[in-house]
Amino acid sequence: MHVFLYSSGNSVSGARLRQSIETLPSLESLTDCWSFADLIGRLRTPGPLPETVILQATDRRELRVLETFRFRLEQVFFILVLPDADAETVACGHQLRPRFIAYQDSDFSEVGAVLDRIGTKNRRDPFGGLSCPL
Repeated sequence: MHVFLYSSGNSVSGARLRQSIETLPSLESLTDCWSFADLIGRLRTPGPLPETVILQATDRRELRVLETFRFRLEQVFFILVLPDADAETVACGHQLRPRFIAYQDSDFSEVGAVLDRIGTKNRRDPFGGLSCPL
C-alpha cells in the first residue's frame, strides 16, 4: 500500500500518526507532506494520487480550503484526522466525504486498524472485487 500523509509541522500528534502507519506490514511507501502550501500544490498537480491519502487538518480554515479538492480526494481511500470534535468542525470534515474520520487527540490505533484491513483486502484481492473474464 502506498500512503500519502499530510500533517502540519512536526507536531506530537503528527508523529504518533506517522508511527501508527509505519508499523503496517502492507505499507510499501509513505510520502510525508509537512506544509499546507505543499499539500495544496500536490493536490493541484495533475496525475494520480497514491491509493491512500491521510490528511490531518489543523483547523477549520484548512478544512474549508480542502473542500475545493473534494473531487480529487474522492478518487482515493481518504482518511481525515480532525483537530477537534466540535460540531462545526465535524460538519466541515464530513463535507470532504472521507472514508474514515479520526481525531488528533486519539492514539491512532483505529487508523492503523483501518489501513491494515485495507492492505489485507488488497493483498487477497488485487482486482478490488472485480472479476476478470478470460
